[in-house]
Amino acid sequence: MDMLSDKKKLLNREIQKLGYDSLRVAIFNQKDKNRMEWQTRIEYDLDTGIYQIYSLGDRASLIGKITNYTDFDSAKNIFLNKLELTVKYNKLRVSRGKQPEYSSPLWDGE
Repeated sequence: MDMLSDKKKLLNREIQKLGYDSLRVAIFNQKDKNRMEWQTRIEYDLDTGIYQIYSLGDRASLIGKITNYTDFDSAKNIFLNKLELTVKYNKLRVSRGKQPEYSSPLWDGE
């Protein structure tokens, strides 16, 4: 579990560095724990050694598909890219006068 703890710390540092602290994320929680609407998640399956990345929508339902990666660097890059897309998407919604998925200083007041 120390491996996941170190990787979780690394991801949290990256999120802070990018200024994405206000985004809804779950890092290495169990699939049924701490689920929130409009959340981006990265999980690790200990049995298969696979990282899983996916997003939740309204009522914490799955959006799209779960993508699987065997190496952490690929999973990390895709996870951070999903967060960047979340910011861009919600900024676009606000700029068009639509409601964002949820409130965040990253797009509120755009």
